Amino acid sequence: MKTKKKVHSGIFRDGGAGASAKRRYRDRRNKLMKKEDSLMVIAGVPYGPGGKTVWAYAHSPTYQEPAMMYLTGINQNNVILLLDPKSKESKEILFVGRKDRIMEFWEGVRFGVGDKKSVKEVQSVTGIKDVRDIGELKEVLKERFLKNKKKSLGTFWYEGTRKGKKTSITTDHNYDFKQKLAGWVREWKAPKTALKNVMENHFDLRLPLDKYDVKNARKAQEITGEGFKMMLKNFGDFKNECQIQGYLEGKMLMNSPFGLSYPSIVASGTNATILHYMKNDDPISKNEMMLIDFGVRWMTMHADITRTFPVSGKFNPMQKMLYEIVLKGQKEVEKAARAGVTVEQLNDVCWRVVNDGLKDKFSDAGGKFKLRYNERPHGVSHLMGEQEHDGDPFRNYATKPMKAGWMISNEPGLYGEFKIRLNGKTYDETIGIRIEDNLVMTQKGCLNLSSIIPKSVREIERLMAGG
Repeated sequence: MKTKKKVHSGIFRDGGAGASAKRRYRDRRNKLMKKEDSLMVIAGVPYGPGGKTVWAYAHSPTYQEPAMMYLTGINQNNVILLLDPKSKESKEILFVGRKDRIMEFWEGVRFGVGDKKSVKEVQSVTGIKDVRDIGELKEVLKERFLKNKKKSLGTFWYEGTRKGKKTSITTDHNYDFKQKLAGWVREWKAPKTALKNVMENHFDLRLPLDKYDVKNARKAQEITGEGFKMMLKNFGDFKNECQIQGYLEGKMLMNSPFGLSYPSIVASGTNATILHYMKNDDPISKNEMMLIDFGVRWMTMHADITRTFPVSGKFNPMQKMLYEIVLKGQKEVEKAARAGVTVEQLNDVCWRVVNDGLKDKFSDAGGKFKLRYNERPHGVSHLMGEQEHDGDPFRNYATKPMKAGWMISNEPGLYGEFKIRLNGKTYDETIGIRIEDNLVMTQKGCLNLSSIIPKSVREIERLMAGG
Protein backbone atom coordinates (compact mmCIF):
# COMPACT_ATOMS: atom_id res chain seq x y z
CA MET A 1 0.00 0.00 0.00
CA LYS A 2 1.43 3.39 -1.03
CA THR A 3 1.54 6.20 1.47
CA LYS A 4 0.15 9.58 0.50
CA LYS A 5 2.77 12.00 -0.83
CA LYS A 6 3.36 14.88 1.60
CA VAL A 7 6.30 16.77 0.08
CA HIS A 8 4.27 19.90 -0.72
CA SER A 9 2.21 20.14 2.50
CA GLY A 10 4.70 22.40 4.27
CA ILE A 11 5.76 24.58 1.34
CA PHE A 12 2.54 25.12 -0.60
CA ARG A 13 -0.85 26.02 0.85
CA ASP A 14 -3.75 25.52 -1.51
CA GLY A 15 -5.93 27.69 0.75
CA GLY A 16 -8.67 25.09 0.67
CA ALA A 17 -9.15 25.66 -3.08
CA GLY A 18 -7.76 22.24 -4.06
CA ALA A 19 -7.46 21.86 -7.82
CA SER A 20 -8.52 25.51 -8.25
CA ALA A 21 -5.59 26.82 -6.17
CA LYS A 22 -3.26 27.55 -9.11
CA ARG A 23 -5.98 29.49 -10.91
CA ARG A 24 -6.88 31.37 -7.71
CA TYR A 25 -3.30 32.54 -7.13
CA ARG A 26 -2.78 33.31 -10.82
CA ASP A 27 -5.94 35.44 -10.88
CA ARG A 28 -4.64 37.39 -7.89
CA ARG A 29 -1.32 38.07 -9.63
CA ASN A 30 -3.05 39.09 -12.84
CA LYS A 31 -5.34 41.50 -10.99
CA LEU A 32 -2.38 43.12 -9.25
CA MET A 33 -0.53 43.45 -12.58
CA LYS A 34 -3.62 45.05 -14.12
CA LYS A 35 -3.94 47.54 -11.25
CA GLU A 36 -0.25 48.49 -11.16
CA ASP A 37 0.55 48.10 -14.89
CA SER A 38 4.24 48.22 -14.01
CA LEU A 39 7.26 46.03 -13.24
CA MET A 40 7.07 44.70 -9.65
CA VAL A 41 9.17 42.56 -7.38
CA ILE A 42 7.98 41.24 -3.99
CA ALA A 43 10.08 39.38 -1.45
CA GLY A 44 9.06 36.57 0.86
CA VAL A 45 10.55 36.07 4.32
CA PRO A 46 14.31 35.84 3.69
CA TYR A 47 15.15 33.53 6.57
CA GLY A 48 13.57 30.75 8.60
CA PRO A 49 13.17 30.23 12.37
CA GLY A 50 16.37 31.10 14.20
CA GLY A 51 17.86 32.55 11.00
CA LYS A 52 18.29 36.04 12.42
CA THR A 53 17.56 35.86 16.16
CA VAL A 54 19.29 32.58 16.85
CA TRP A 55 18.05 32.08 20.41
CA ALA A 56 14.39 32.56 19.34
CA TYR A 57 14.23 29.26 17.43
CA ALA A 58 11.95 27.39 19.84
CA HIS A 59 8.26 27.17 18.86
CA SER A 60 8.78 29.38 15.81
CA PRO A 61 7.46 27.80 12.59
CA THR A 62 7.96 29.45 9.20
CA TYR A 63 5.18 31.91 8.42
CA GLN A 64 5.47 33.44 4.97
CA GLU A 65 5.18 37.16 4.29
CA PRO A 66 1.37 37.49 3.83
CA ALA A 67 1.78 39.37 0.53
CA MET A 68 3.78 36.47 -0.92
CA MET A 69 1.42 33.88 0.54
CA TYR A 70 -1.57 35.70 -0.97
CA LEU A 71 0.01 35.79 -4.43
CA THR A 72 1.64 32.34 -4.60
CA GLY A 73 0.68 30.06 -1.69
CA ILE A 74 4.38 29.32 -1.13
CA ASN A 75 5.33 28.91 2.53
CA GLN A 76 9.12 28.86 2.13
CA ASN A 77 11.78 31.40 2.99
CA ASN A 78 14.13 33.02 0.46
CA VAL A 79 11.57 33.33 -2.36
CA ILE A 80 11.07 36.41 -4.57
CA LEU A 81 8.32 37.04 -7.13
CA LEU A 82 8.79 39.25 -10.21
CA LEU A 83 5.72 40.48 -12.09
CA ASP A 84 6.12 42.25 -15.43
CA PRO A 85 2.73 42.92 -17.08
CA LYS A 86 4.24 44.54 -20.18
CA SER A 87 6.67 41.73 -20.95
CA LYS A 88 6.30 39.82 -24.21
CA GLU A 89 8.27 37.01 -22.60
CA SER A 90 7.36 35.65 -19.17
CA LYS A 91 5.18 37.97 -17.12
CA GLU A 92 5.90 35.99 -13.95
CA ILE A 93 9.27 34.83 -12.64
CA LEU A 94 9.75 33.01 -9.35
CA PHE A 95 13.22 33.19 -7.83
CA VAL A 96 14.19 30.47 -5.34
CA GLY A 97 17.42 29.20 -3.81
CA ARG A 98 19.39 26.20 -5.05
CA LYS A 99 18.32 22.72 -4.12
CA ASP A 100 20.19 21.66 -0.99
CA ARG A 101 19.82 17.96 -0.14
CA ILE A 102 21.87 18.26 3.05
CA MET A 103 19.61 21.04 4.38
CA GLU A 104 16.56 19.01 3.39
CA PHE A 105 17.90 16.11 5.44
CA TRP A 106 17.69 18.43 8.46
CA GLU A 107 14.60 20.51 7.73
CA GLY A 108 12.52 18.83 5.04
CA VAL A 109 11.78 19.27 1.33
CA ARG A 110 12.13 22.74 -0.22
CA PHE A 111 11.59 24.04 -3.74
CA GLY A 112 14.94 24.71 -5.39
CA VAL A 113 16.71 25.22 -8.71
CA GLY A 114 19.63 23.19 -10.01
CA ASP A 115 17.45 20.09 -9.92
CA LYS A 116 15.15 19.45 -12.91
CA LYS A 117 12.69 17.39 -10.89
CA SER A 118 12.33 20.11 -8.25
CA VAL A 119 11.88 22.84 -10.87
CA LYS A 120 9.11 20.80 -12.50
CA GLU A 121 7.48 20.43 -9.08
CA VAL A 122 7.58 24.21 -8.55
CA GLN A 123 6.05 24.78 -11.97
CA SER A 124 3.41 22.10 -11.50
CA VAL A 125 2.38 23.14 -8.00
CA THR A 126 2.42 26.94 -8.39
CA GLY A 127 1.55 27.35 -12.06
CA ILE A 128 4.54 29.71 -12.50
CA LYS A 129 6.52 28.42 -15.49
CA ASP A 130 9.62 30.62 -15.26
CA VAL A 131 11.61 29.56 -12.18
CA ARG A 132 15.15 30.88 -11.68
CA ASP A 133 18.02 30.99 -9.21
CA ILE A 134 17.58 33.79 -6.67
CA GLY A 135 21.20 34.76 -7.33
CA GLU A 136 20.12 35.97 -10.78
CA LEU A 137 17.56 38.43 -9.45
CA LYS A 138 19.57 41.64 -9.75
CA GLU A 139 20.67 41.10 -13.35
CA VAL A 140 17.23 39.96 -14.51
CA LEU A 141 15.56 42.87 -12.74
CA LYS A 142 18.05 45.36 -14.18
CA GLU A 143 17.44 44.08 -17.71
CA ARG A 144 13.67 44.26 -17.28
CA PHE A 145 13.78 47.68 -15.61
CA LEU A 146 15.98 49.32 -18.27
CA LYS A 147 13.97 47.72 -21.08
CA ASN A 148 10.70 49.20 -19.81
CA LYS A 149 9.81 52.60 -21.23
CA LYS A 150 8.08 53.37 -17.96
CA LYS A 151 11.03 53.59 -15.54
CA SER A 152 9.02 52.39 -12.57
CA LEU A 153 9.59 49.56 -10.13
CA GLY A 154 6.94 48.48 -7.66
CA THR A 155 7.51 46.63 -4.40
CA PHE A 156 5.68 46.12 -1.11
CA TRP A 157 6.36 47.78 2.21
CA TYR A 158 4.21 49.01 5.09
CA GLU A 159 3.51 52.71 4.81
CA GLY A 160 0.89 55.08 6.17
CA THR A 161 0.17 58.33 7.96
CA ARG A 162 0.70 58.87 11.67
CA LYS A 163 -0.07 62.24 13.29
CA GLY A 164 -0.37 63.79 9.83
CA LYS A 165 3.05 62.62 8.68
CA LYS A 166 3.87 59.92 6.13
CA THR A 167 5.82 57.12 7.75
CA SER A 168 6.90 53.52 7.20
CA ILE A 169 7.52 50.40 9.23
CA THR A 170 11.33 50.19 9.02
CA THR A 171 11.99 47.08 11.13
CA ASP A 172 10.84 44.25 8.87
CA HIS A 173 12.27 42.50 5.82
CA ASN A 174 9.97 44.36 3.40
CA TYR A 175 11.63 47.67 4.23
CA ASP A 176 15.09 46.07 4.08
CA PHE A 177 14.24 44.79 0.57
CA LYS A 178 12.87 48.18 -0.43
CA GLN A 179 16.14 49.80 0.67
CA LYS A 180 18.14 47.27 -1.36
CA LEU A 181 16.02 48.04 -4.43
CA ALA A 182 16.46 51.78 -3.86
CA GLY A 183 20.24 51.25 -4.01
CA TRP A 184 19.94 49.29 -7.24
CA VAL A 185 17.72 51.98 -8.80
CA ARG A 186 20.39 54.58 -7.98
CA GLU A 187 23.03 52.37 -9.64
CA TRP A 188 20.86 52.24 -12.74
CA LYS A 189 20.79 56.07 -12.87
CA ALA A 190 17.05 56.25 -12.32
CA PRO A 191 15.42 58.81 -9.98
CA LYS A 192 14.50 57.56 -6.52
CA THR A 193 10.86 58.30 -7.39
CA ALA A 194 11.04 55.31 -9.74
CA LEU A 195 10.50 53.03 -6.76
CA LYS A 196 6.76 52.71 -6.02
CA ASN A 197 4.84 51.09 -3.20
CA VAL A 198 2.19 48.58 -4.34
CA MET A 199 0.72 48.32 -0.81
CA GLU A 200 -2.51 50.22 -1.49
CA ASN A 201 -3.48 48.28 -4.61
CA HIS A 202 -2.38 45.02 -3.01
CA PHE A 203 -4.61 45.60 0.02
CA ASP A 204 -7.53 46.65 -2.20
CA LEU A 205 -7.38 43.16 -3.69
CA ARG A 206 -6.40 41.21 -0.59
CA LEU A 207 -8.68 42.54 2.13
CA PRO A 208 -12.07 41.42 0.74
CA LEU A 209 -12.16 37.70 1.56
CA ASP A 210 -13.24 35.22 -1.11
CA LYS A 211 -15.39 32.13 -0.47
CA TYR A 212 -12.37 30.00 0.43
CA ASP A 213 -11.12 32.59 2.93
CA VAL A 214 -14.52 32.80 4.61
CA LYS A 215 -14.74 29.01 4.81
CA ASN A 216 -11.25 28.84 6.33
CA ALA A 217 -12.03 31.64 8.80
CA ARG A 218 -15.19 29.82 9.84
CA LYS A 219 -13.21 26.62 10.39
CA ALA A 220 -10.75 28.55 12.59
CA GLN A 221 -13.71 29.83 14.63
CA GLU A 222 -15.12 26.33 15.04
CA ILE A 223 -11.83 24.94 16.37
CA THR A 224 -11.32 27.95 18.63
CA GLY A 225 -14.87 27.70 19.97
CA GLU A 226 -14.64 23.99 20.72
CA GLY A 227 -11.42 24.56 22.66
CA PHE A 228 -13.09 27.33 24.66
CA LYS A 229 -16.13 25.21 25.51
CA MET A 230 -13.97 22.30 26.64
CA MET A 231 -11.88 24.65 28.77
CA LEU A 232 -14.98 26.06 30.49
CA LYS A 233 -16.37 22.60 31.20
CA ASN A 234 -13.09 21.59 32.86
CA PHE A 235 -12.37 24.94 34.49
CA GLY A 236 -12.56 23.56 38.02
CA ASP A 237 -9.33 21.62 37.37
CA PHE A 238 -7.20 24.75 36.92
CA LYS A 239 -5.25 26.57 39.61
CA ASN A 240 -3.42 29.25 37.62
CA GLU A 241 -3.30 31.12 34.32
CA CYS A 242 -0.56 28.89 32.92
CA GLN A 243 -2.68 25.74 33.26
CA ILE A 244 -5.59 27.44 31.51
CA GLN A 245 -3.36 28.57 28.65
CA GLY A 246 -1.81 25.13 28.24
CA TYR A 247 -5.15 23.35 28.16
CA LEU A 248 -6.85 25.79 25.79
CA GLU A 249 -3.96 26.07 23.35
CA GLY A 250 -3.46 22.31 23.44
CA LYS A 251 -7.10 21.68 22.50
CA MET A 252 -6.87 24.16 19.62
CA LEU A 253 -3.55 22.88 18.28
CA MET A 254 -4.78 19.27 18.37
CA ASN A 255 -7.22 20.28 15.63
CA SER A 256 -5.15 22.61 13.44
CA PRO A 257 -1.69 22.12 11.93
CA PHE A 258 -1.48 25.83 11.10
CA GLY A 259 -0.64 27.22 14.54
CA LEU A 260 -2.08 29.84 16.85
CA SER A 261 -3.26 33.22 15.57
CA TYR A 262 -1.10 34.92 18.22
CA PRO A 263 0.16 34.24 21.78
CA SER A 264 -2.85 33.90 24.08
CA ILE A 265 -3.69 36.46 26.74
CA VAL A 266 -4.85 34.64 29.89
CA ALA A 267 -5.52 37.29 32.52
CA SER A 268 -7.24 36.94 35.88
CA GLY A 269 -8.41 39.73 38.19
CA THR A 270 -6.42 42.94 37.92
CA ASN A 271 -4.26 41.40 35.16
CA ALA A 272 -7.26 41.74 32.83
CA THR A 273 -6.85 45.53 32.93
CA ILE A 274 -3.50 45.15 31.11
CA LEU A 275 -4.47 45.09 27.43
CA HIS A 276 -1.55 42.98 26.19
CA TYR A 277 -0.90 40.96 29.35
CA MET A 278 1.48 38.11 28.50
CA LYS A 279 2.88 36.82 31.82
CA ASN A 280 0.12 34.20 32.11
CA ASP A 281 1.38 32.57 35.32
CA ASP A 282 -0.54 34.04 38.27
CA PRO A 283 -2.76 31.90 40.51
CA ILE A 284 -6.51 32.42 40.10
CA SER A 285 -9.05 33.27 42.78
CA LYS A 286 -12.73 32.30 42.77
CA ASN A 287 -13.83 35.90 43.36
CA GLU A 288 -12.15 37.21 40.20
CA MET A 289 -13.15 37.67 36.59
CA MET A 290 -11.06 35.99 33.90
CA LEU A 291 -10.27 37.48 30.47
CA ILE A 292 -8.88 35.26 27.70
CA ASP A 293 -7.88 36.54 24.23
CA PHE A 294 -7.12 33.55 22.00
CA GLY A 295 -7.49 31.96 18.58
CA VAL A 296 -6.14 29.48 16.07
CA ARG A 297 -5.34 29.63 12.36
CA TRP A 298 -6.84 27.53 9.60
CA MET A 299 -4.88 27.72 6.35
CA THR A 300 -3.98 31.44 6.32
CA MET A 301 -7.12 32.71 8.07
CA HIS A 302 -7.40 33.50 11.77
CA ALA A 303 -9.81 33.46 14.67
CA ASP A 304 -9.33 36.35 17.11
CA ILE A 305 -11.65 35.82 20.07
CA THR A 306 -11.92 37.30 23.54
CA ARG A 307 -14.19 36.00 26.27
CA THR A 308 -14.57 37.14 29.88
CA PHE A 309 -16.15 35.04 32.63
CA PRO A 310 -16.17 34.55 36.41
CA VAL A 311 -13.61 32.17 37.92
CA SER A 312 -16.32 30.95 40.32
CA GLY A 313 -18.53 29.87 37.42
CA LYS A 314 -21.28 32.32 38.34
CA PHE A 315 -21.38 36.08 37.77
CA ASN A 316 -22.00 38.13 40.89
CA PRO A 317 -24.55 40.97 40.45
CA MET A 318 -21.92 43.66 39.75
CA GLN A 319 -19.96 41.45 37.35
CA LYS A 320 -23.14 40.64 35.47
CA MET A 321 -24.19 44.29 35.27
CA LEU A 322 -20.84 45.42 33.87
CA TYR A 323 -20.54 42.44 31.53
CA GLU A 324 -23.96 43.10 29.99
CA ILE A 325 -23.07 46.76 29.44
CA VAL A 326 -20.11 45.64 27.31
CA LEU A 327 -22.18 42.94 25.61
CA LYS A 328 -24.80 45.51 24.62
CA GLY A 329 -22.07 47.67 23.08
CA GLN A 330 -20.88 44.69 21.07
CA LYS A 331 -24.38 43.88 19.83
CA GLU A 332 -24.97 47.48 18.74
CA VAL A 333 -21.70 47.47 16.78
CA GLU A 334 -22.76 44.25 15.05
CA LYS A 335 -26.09 45.86 14.10
CA ALA A 336 -24.32 48.88 12.63
CA ALA A 337 -21.56 47.01 10.77
CA ARG A 338 -21.93 46.73 6.99
CA ALA A 339 -20.16 47.71 3.77
CA GLY A 340 -20.01 51.50 3.42
CA VAL A 341 -19.70 52.19 7.15
CA THR A 342 -16.30 53.16 8.58
CA VAL A 343 -14.53 51.65 11.56
CA GLU A 344 -14.54 55.12 13.15
CA GLN A 345 -18.34 55.16 12.92
CA LEU A 346 -18.38 51.80 14.71
CA ASN A 347 -16.14 53.30 17.40
CA ASP A 348 -18.67 56.09 17.88
CA VAL A 349 -21.47 53.55 18.30
CA CYS A 350 -19.50 51.31 20.65
CA TRP A 351 -18.15 53.80 23.14
CA ARG A 352 -21.37 55.83 23.26
CA VAL A 353 -23.33 52.69 24.22
CA VAL A 354 -20.74 51.49 26.76
CA ASN A 355 -20.25 54.91 28.39
CA ASP A 356 -24.00 55.61 28.46
CA GLY A 357 -24.52 52.17 29.97
CA LEU A 358 -22.04 52.93 32.75
CA LYS A 359 -23.94 56.10 33.59
CA ASP A 360 -27.51 54.83 33.16
CA LYS A 361 -27.10 51.35 34.63
CA PHE A 362 -24.15 51.54 37.00
CA SER A 363 -23.85 55.12 38.25
CA ASP A 364 -27.58 55.68 38.54
CA ALA A 365 -27.74 52.55 40.71
CA GLY A 366 -25.22 54.14 43.11
CA GLY A 367 -22.05 52.65 41.60
CA LYS A 368 -18.69 54.38 41.66
CA PHE A 369 -15.90 53.69 39.18
CA LYS A 370 -12.50 54.82 38.01
CA LEU A 371 -11.52 53.81 34.48
CA ARG A 372 -7.93 53.12 33.36
CA TYR A 373 -8.43 55.36 30.30
CA ASN A 374 -10.31 58.39 28.96
CA GLU A 375 -13.49 57.85 26.93
CA ARG A 376 -12.29 54.77 25.04
CA PRO A 377 -9.55 52.25 25.87
CA HIS A 378 -8.81 51.06 22.32
CA GLY A 379 -10.43 50.77 18.92
CA VAL A 380 -13.43 48.48 18.68
CA SER A 381 -12.24 46.96 15.41
CA HIS A 382 -9.20 46.06 13.36
CA LEU A 383 -9.03 44.43 9.94
CA MET A 384 -8.35 40.69 9.66
CA GLY A 385 -7.29 38.41 6.82
CA GLU A 386 -3.95 36.97 5.76
CA GLN A 387 -2.67 38.65 8.91
CA GLU A 388 -4.49 38.54 12.23
CA HIS A 389 -4.17 42.35 12.21
CA ASP A 390 -4.36 43.07 8.48
CA GLY A 391 -4.30 46.19 6.35
CA ASP A 392 -1.97 49.11 6.92
CA PRO A 393 -0.47 48.92 10.42
CA PHE A 394 -1.21 52.60 11.08
CA ARG A 395 -4.93 51.86 10.63
CA ASN A 396 -5.57 54.72 8.23
CA TYR A 397 -8.30 52.44 6.88
CA ALA A 398 -10.44 53.34 9.93
CA THR A 399 -11.79 56.43 8.16
CA LYS A 400 -12.49 54.69 4.84
CA PRO A 401 -15.82 53.04 3.98
CA MET A 402 -15.55 49.29 4.52
CA LYS A 403 -16.06 46.96 1.56
CA ALA A 404 -18.07 43.77 1.29
CA GLY A 405 -15.83 40.88 2.24
CA TRP A 406 -13.75 42.79 4.77
CA MET A 407 -13.37 40.93 8.06
CA ILE A 408 -13.06 42.93 11.26
CA SER A 409 -12.92 42.30 14.97
CA ASN A 410 -15.73 43.54 17.22
CA GLU A 411 -14.18 43.99 20.66
CA PRO A 412 -15.61 46.52 23.10
CA GLY A 413 -13.94 46.59 26.50
CA LEU A 414 -14.20 48.03 30.00
CA TYR A 415 -11.24 48.30 32.40
CA GLY A 416 -11.06 49.87 35.85
CA GLU A 417 -12.05 49.86 39.52
CA PHE A 418 -15.73 49.43 40.31
CA LYS A 419 -17.74 49.57 43.53
CA ILE A 420 -21.48 49.24 44.14
CA ARG A 421 -23.94 48.05 46.78
CA LEU A 422 -26.61 45.69 45.43
CA ASN A 423 -29.19 43.68 47.37
CA GLY A 424 -27.61 44.63 50.66
CA LYS A 425 -24.08 43.57 49.69
CA THR A 426 -21.10 45.71 48.64
CA TYR A 427 -19.00 44.65 45.65
CA ASP A 428 -15.59 46.25 45.14
CA GLU A 429 -13.35 44.88 42.36
CA THR A 430 -10.74 45.78 39.75
CA ILE A 431 -12.16 44.31 36.56
CA GLY A 432 -11.20 44.01 32.89
CA ILE A 433 -13.92 42.91 30.48
CA ARG A 434 -13.55 42.42 26.73
CA ILE A 435 -15.83 40.47 24.40
CA GLU A 436 -14.55 39.92 20.86
CA ASP A 437 -16.15 38.42 17.77
CA ASN A 438 -15.11 38.42 14.10
CA LEU A 439 -17.46 39.91 11.48
CA VAL A 440 -17.45 39.70 7.67
CA MET A 441 -19.03 42.71 5.95
CA THR A 442 -21.88 42.34 3.48
CA GLN A 443 -23.81 45.01 1.57
CA LYS A 444 -26.78 44.77 3.95
CA GLY A 445 -25.05 43.95 7.24
CA CYS A 446 -22.47 41.49 8.45
CA LEU A 447 -21.86 37.80 9.06
CA ASN A 448 -20.80 36.98 12.63
CA LEU A 449 -18.45 34.02 12.28
CA SER A 450 -18.10 33.85 16.08
CA SER A 451 -21.77 33.37 16.89
CA ILE A 452 -21.04 29.69 17.64
CA ILE A 453 -18.73 30.64 20.53
CA PRO A 454 -20.69 31.08 23.80
CA LYS A 455 -20.77 34.55 25.34
CA SER A 456 -24.11 35.11 27.08
CA VAL A 457 -24.20 34.98 30.88
CA ARG A 458 -26.53 31.99 30.71
CA GLU A 459 -24.36 30.02 28.24
CA ILE A 460 -21.16 30.62 30.17
CA GLU A 461 -22.65 29.69 33.54
CA ARG A 462 -24.23 26.55 32.10
CA LEU A 463 -20.93 25.38 30.58
CA MET A 464 -18.99 26.10 33.76
CA ALA A 465 -21.52 24.08 35.69
CA GLY A 466 -20.62 21.12 33.47
CA GLY A 467 -23.47 21.58 31.00
